[in-house]
Amino acid sequence: MKKYKTDAKKFKIKGLNWVYYIGMMVTIGGVMAYGLIGAAVFDFDDRSSLTMLAMIPLMGLVCYFSLSPVVKSISRRMERLAQGMNEVSEGNLSYQIELKDAGEYKVLYEQFNAMTAELKKTRQEMEDFTNEFAHEFKTPITAINGFAEVLLQSADGLEKEERDEYLKMIEDESRRLLNLSQNTLLLSKVEAMQIVADKKSIDLAEQLRRCIILLEKPIEDKEIEIVMDEDLKLFYNGNEEILEHVWINLLNNAVKFTPQGGRIEIKGRKENDNVIVSITDSGIGMDDETCRHIFDKYYQNDTVSLNKGSGIGLAIVRRIVTLCGGEITVSSWPGSGSTFTVSL
Repeated sequence: MKKYKTDAKKFKIKGLNWVYYIGMMVTIGGVMAYGLIGAAVFDFDDRSSLTMLAMIPLMGLVCYFSLSPVVKSISRRMERLAQGMNEVSEGNLSYQIELKDAGEYKVLYEQFNAMTAELKKTRQEMEDFTNEFAHEFKTPITAINGFAEVLLQSADGLEKEERDEYLKMIEDESRRLLNLSQNTLLLSKVEAMQIVADKKSIDLAEQLRRCIILLEKPIEDKEIEIVMDEDLKLFYNGNEEILEHVWINLLNNAVKFTPQGGRIEIKGRKENDNVIVSITDSGIGMDDETCRHIFDKYYQNDTVSLNKGSGIGLAIVRRIVTLCGGEITVSSWPGSGSTFTVSL
């Protein structure tokens, strides 16, 4: 820090000397111009002209001492900003510049403070993401490793049913690991996106029907009734590929948390310039605390499902909907199902 302050002072002295030079030049030029005008208009004699020249050093001193407080004030404020930049370059993203006596630098200081706050938030999010990512990956890998060791060490002593059970667990955990990898890559992709490209007119109702077909097996296994108007058409100008992830994730969650013989209802409508889609299930529902965090990355409150998810799906959904300039909301009550509403 001492070394930095020395550098800042050097910057202050060398960097602002031009203010004094310009002040002196203006002073000298002003005095000489006044003398020339006096000689031409008021017929100043030689004595008056010499008197004017003798005033130059005095006016120069007046100029110097008048500018010194201004230069020192500017230098001090610039030094604050330079110190802040130095702190950030050394990794101190908590640094904030005091706004006291900021003067004309107040807006600049406020922008700097906002920048450091945003950088700190981004770093915290990255650290949280890394920790959560590592934790989520560790669970299935540990399970796969454990079951594989049991099979290797006790293969001859295991019954076929027991061996098949272990192999099924390895398969399930491997699939979970694969889904986690794919969803994490997709989340990174959509979080990096700033605009939605490759837009075209899409019938969202038809896209929803295709997604239902993709989930046909789990729907049939649980004998879930799907209710949707066959004549429904919802045209929207957007990116077909990323919107499909929205419906797949929402429908997959609805199927997952709907009990055997349950019901999922899909509704759509146009409201002014918005296209609104709602997906309602007759599942276990959620309490207020879960609803508040349901779109957070890696958040899970699944205590009933055998196939635990990754906690990324709804974070992907929210990001895609936000990219499309839309909004997603959830209303739910324990034991009464959930309704997810997407407005685009």
